Amino acid sequence: MRHLLLAGFLLAAPTALAQGAAAPPAESPPVGPDQALLRALLWAAEPAPEEIRAIALEDLALLGDPRALGPLSTFLWNPSPRVQSAAVRAISLFQHPRAEEILSGVVRNPRLPDALKIQALDGLLYQRTPSARATVEAASKDPRLPLALQSAALNVAARWGGARP
Repeated sequence: MRHLLLAGFLLAAPTALAQGAAAPPAESPPVGPDQALLRALLWAAEPAPEEIRAIALEDLALLGDPRALGPLSTFLWNPSPRVQSAAVRAISLFQHPRAEEILSGVVRNPRLPDALKIQALDGLLYQRTPSARATVEAASKDPRLPLALQSAALNVAARWGGARP
């Protein structure tokens, strides 16, 4: 939580400095991308019911700001499976090298649930990079992984098009 507070201060500092000591205008100015990201991060980290946090995480991805990927990855360790799943869905919406790195890490992590790994495999499909494809194919052939996970990886590889079995 401290890193979210620090992020808030860092994102708000340039805006506060630019405004100086001037009184706030009568009408609220349009929200900039930094303020929108900060608000979305705060809503996602707010203690709220699981449904609300899941919606906030998915809304965070709709901003399309890759700076959100770091905070989104912290929600993968939330004890709630619903929040974890929402974090993977949100990360999957980004086509960014960091998103691919996070999704690949989910697939390889032995402490995360298999359902989350299957969801991450689906997210790798939308990255459309050779390294994401290599991760999916490696998961389909890894004998250390459960059969359900290998099968899901084969399914994703088949949807990729022209995949080798």
